This record gives sequence, structure tokens and C-alpha cells, in this order.
Amino acid sequence: MTPTIGVVVPVYRVEKYITGCIASIGAQTVAPDRLILVDDRGGDASMERALAAAQQAGLPVEVVTQPENRGLSAARNAGLARLDTDLVWFCDSDDTVELEFLEDMRRALLECDAQLAMCRTARVNEAGETLSIDEDTFDEPVMSGAELARRLLLSEARGYACNKLFRRGLLGDAPFPEGHVYEDVAPMLRIALGAERVALVDAPLYRYLINETSISRRFGPHTHDLFVQDDHVQTLLAGAGVFEGSEADAWRWAHLRFRYDGVVFPAANMALRAKLAGEDGAEVAEVVAESRALIRWLDLPRLWRGGAHRQTIAAAILALSPRLYAQILHRR
Repeated sequence: MTPTIGVVVPVYRVEKYITGCIASIGAQTVAPDRLILVDDRGGDASMERALAAAQQAGLPVEVVTQPENRGLSAARNAGLARLDTDLVWFCDSDDTVELEFLEDMRRALLECDAQLAMCRTARVNEAGETLSIDEDTFDEPVMSGAELARRLLLSEARGYACNKLFRRGLLGDAPFPEGHVYEDVAPMLRIALGAERVALVDAPLYRYLINETSISRRFGPHTHDLFVQDDHVQTLLAGAGVFEGSEADAWRWAHLRFRYDGVVFPAANMALRAKLAGEDGAEVAEVVAESRALIRWLDLPRLWRGGAHRQTIAAAILALSPRLYAQILHRR
């Protein structure tokens, strides 16, 4: 029996993009069996446009209304709670997909007897032009869940939920930590570590809009969530026992790279760019201090020996002189 597909789309202040997003779901060569639109109370016309686009496309749509704005993670969890389909896809409301996304992803998942499928991701601008492809070419059609987890830590695979198709049972009841902005990496690690096989689709079927207004790209109180994410990742990996056994060194290296590439530098960069733009308050100073506190001098020789020369130099400069680091950022 062919497995059913459910799609969850959280909707919050995306008037400009939501019609195109829903239209691309409605145009799929394999139609979803259910579409859940989660109204996260943006206070604009986004939900009306989303619902109109879904009805025009003939999609079997249901609306879940949050009691108040609760963020992306809570919206995804609320939508997931209403699904009883075999497979689940979380689509971000400002993105689009190629017409064959669901067909190719489901086929790959079934052919590999996998627990989730993942495709490559095209980064696009508002004109729809492809700027880059996030992932390198997939050499094989399948990998283990543990290998995907390592690649997520090393930024060789993206921690997005949106370029993946999941078996429902793999997700659990509420997989996304609520109340945090950077919500994907830790749950994607947990999900990957729980999967035996991951099917890989080499085509860049997911089209990720580079949206400069996205909260995750702007400095603010939520930037501290990057450090929370680091705590979640460290706790998760320790609980999974990956720092023991024959592959412990490989996992420690992957976690080290994640700490710098996924936490220290993004947090410091956002804070210092905000400072360069004239925002020089206590919040900026706190984030810079937290970033520097994660830099350990004993890490630097290992980063260098592992070939992460740029990260080694950047970490040393940030630790010694945030002012010089900011000047370098300004020239980039």
C-alpha cells in the first residue's frame, strides 16, 4: 500500500511569499493527502492568502489556529499533532519546491527502505534565481542515520527540517523544542541518530529563499538561543553514547567543528555586525562575551591539525581582540 503524505506549513507574516509556497505544493506530481496550515497569529493577511491558494489548488486543507504567536517550533508541533499520515513534510512558508519533490522523495524513501529522505537545497533570491546549492553531490543513494548526524555537525548536510521527508513514527509527538529560534539542529540530530537508513536524492528539489528579514539572520535577544542549541547538542550526543567506543574521536571532532562553525562564529558575527551598524548595547556585549567564553585555547591546535585553518585563526583573533575581529568582518 502506498504511504500517505501529510504536509505542515506554519504561517506567520509571509504575505509576500505564501501564495507561491502553497502553489508549489499544489502543483506536485504526487499530491499530498493532507495539508495542515498552522496560523501562528501574525496579524496580517498571510492565512487568508494561504487558504485561498490551497483551495484554488484543490488541496485537502485543514487550519490549526494557535492561541497566540508561539513560534515556528510550536507551530510545527501543533500541525504534526493533527496528522495521521504515514509520511510527514514540514515546508517553510516562504520557500518553494520543484514539482517532483514529493514524488522523488517518497520513491527514494521506499526504494531504500529508509526512515527519512533528504534532497539537496538550492538557495534562491526573490527573483527565483538560484544563488548556490547547499550540499555537495550525493555519491550514494543511502547513508546511515549516524553518518547523517556527523555530516549535520560538520555542516556537510543542512539541519533544516524542510528538505526532508519523514516516516511519522520517527518524529515522536513534539520533536521541535519550543520557545527557541534556532530549532532544527538538535532535533534533526536526534532524529538522524534514531534512523537506520537515510535515502538521498541528489537533485536540489527544495528552494530555500534567502530572506534578509528572517529573524534567524538578525541580531537580537534570540541570538542567545545559539548557545542554548549548543547545550542541547552536547547533551544529546553524550546521551547517545557517541563519545564512547571506536568512533569517539570522530564524534568529538564533529562536535568541535559544530561548536565553532555553528555557534561561536555565527553568534559573534551577528553581534559585531550589529555593533558596526550602530547597535552597541549590553546585549551585543553579552553575546560577544558568551562567544569568546566558548573558545578554548586547547581546541586551537586540534582545529589546525584537522585542517580548519581559517577557523583556528578566526577563533584566536576573536579571543584576543574582538575589535580587530570586527574590523576584519567590516572588510568582508
